[in-house]
Amino acid sequence: MSEPIVSVFSDHVCQLGEGPSYDPATDTLYWFDIVNGQLLEKPLSGGAVKIHELGQMASAIAVVDDKRQLIATETGLHVRDVATGKMTLHTAIEADNPTTRSNDSRVHP
Repeated sequence: MSEPIVSVFSDHVCQLGEGPSYDPATDTLYWFDIVNGQLLEKPLSGGAVKIHELGQMASAIAVVDDKRQLIATETGLHVRDVATGKMTLHTAIEADNPTTRSNDSRVHP
């Protein structure tokens, strides 16, 4: 029996890394460092990790189309412009409760 090939996908250390999501259209993996309010992005074909500062805790991402993503954060659902990183609140989720935040999740077509 042959040994499996194992490698490190990213050297970036997250304080609380969750919410991995794959975008087949771009062959890219996304995940979050929730506590530090970061969205991480890395193409599976290789290359460096891109770190996007969100300014708030987030834990789930869904691709809307090639220009927009939907991100669940501690304050609600936000539409993120891929080109600029600008986040626009779509729907607040218990914004009056500071102990509420989104948690790890998955998206399915």
